[in-house]
Amino acid sequence: MMAGAPTRLVRVGGAALPSRAFALALLLALHACKKGTPPPSLGEPVSVEQPGGSATQLIERGSEIPTSATESFTTLHDGERRIAVHVLRGAGKSAQKLRDEGWWVVDGVSGGHAGQPRVLVTLEVDGQGALSVTAREGDRKLRVAKANDADRSVLAPAPLTEPDEDEDAPDDDDK
Repeated sequence: MMAGAPTRLVRVGGAALPSRAFALALLLALHACKKGTPPPSLGEPVSVEQPGGSATQLIERGSEIPTSATESFTTLHDGERRIAVHVLRGAGKSAQKLRDEGWWVVDGVSGGHAGQPRVLVTLEVDGQGALSVTAREGDRKLRVAKANDADRSVLAPAPLTEPDEDEDAPDDDDK
């Protein structure tokens, strides 16, 4: 051994440490560092475009991730069987000024009169900041696909709706 090297070693995990006091101090320091580390958070807000070009923020900047937000959307025209959701990142009220995250198309909407269907769309941000989109209408899960660049030119953003009070509860007719 080298001169001045400790003569007693204590094993902690896979490491040999010079003394019990040092081992305890190291463990306490590691624990304090772990506790003091803030959870990962979202660096920028997540919004959706509304008809007319405005943006509605669904997830705030600094939100602890993973996180999610669910909003109710509807159709623009009678008989529509799909809606489009334009997801944006950044802060602001104008969709043009925000960063395009992509368009998601929700297929299988029940149709009916414009504004009648209620589609609950959930935006989820995982621990790495990646976005995923799911949708349901009542108790039915709907198919969601990210639109390719060719489809984007024909898409119009679906409007948000005010959720019904009993929207999360299944209807008696569905049983």
